[in-house]
Order: sequence, then structure tokens, then C-alpha cells
Amino acid sequence: MPSQNTQWYKDVRLVQLLDDMRQKNLAFMAKCYFCDQKSEGIKAIGYQLFPVCPNHDPLNGDINAMLESQTSFEE
Repeated sequence: MPSQNTQWYKDVRLVQLLDDMRQKNLAFMAKCYFCDQKSEGIKAIGYQLFPVCPNHDPLNGDINAMLESQTSFEE
């Protein structure tokens, strides 16, 4: 099948574009979305994810607390 024989990694332009996107995301995810402090977690608002510092992370990165507070998986 053609989809199983992808060769995108051989195209230098696409590899460079991917590296550029990774660098931009790294810089974006390193700072809190709300106050520009160093981020230590991720906060979901609707369908978007935002990097947050401990001051803006109500659960302080504790995934177990988040799952316990969720009443159903449809939320």
C-alpha cells in the first residue's frame, strides 16, 4: 500500500520544517500561558491545552486528583 511506504523523512525541507515547529513549540510550552513563569504542567480549557506554572495549575499536575474529580468520562 502506498500509505505504508512513506518517504517524507527523506525530504530535507519537510525535516527542517518539523524541526522548526518543534523549536517554536518548545519555546511556547516552556512558559506559563497566563504569567510567563516557568511551566510545570498542562491545563485543559475546552479542547485546548495550555502550559501552566504551579500558581495556575489547580491540581498541581496531579493526574490522579484530576481523574478522581471527574464523575464520568463523557465530561
